[in-house]
Amino acid sequence: MFEISWSELLILAVVVLIFVGPKDLPVFFNTLGKYMGALRRQANEFKRHFDDAMREAEMENLRKELDGMREEFAKSTYEAERAVGDTVKSADAAVKSAQSAAETPSLAAPPAKPELPSPDAAAAEPAALPKPGA
Repeated sequence: MFEISWSELLILAVVVLIFVGPKDLPVFFNTLGKYMGALRRQANEFKRHFDDAMREAEMENLRKELDGMREEFAKSTYEAERAVGDTVKSADAAVKSAQSAAETPSLAAPPAKPELPSPDAAAAEPAALPKPGA
């Protein structure tokens, strides 16, 4: 992270030992540890807030995308309902038209009944026919 070599660390330790002194060295490291811990907590808190802000921004994007999908679904549902309604209306009109056509009497003459031969004519015909072989 800091790219400090062993020789540089040794020089730094000697300088700290000279300026702080061996007597106050444990107190110095204790204080240094407290400050490093506080600095680490601050860095973690900043990172957490940054991650939360990124998550909120991502959630906002997802929310916008979901709202767009919801509007698109509502529009397509409305169009489908309208198409079905139009089909039902045209089917109702066709049914009503067929019903009114069935209820109104026809202007054409009723179908003629086929004329059946009278029973007297039917009895006369077999007698009039010659018998075979006579």
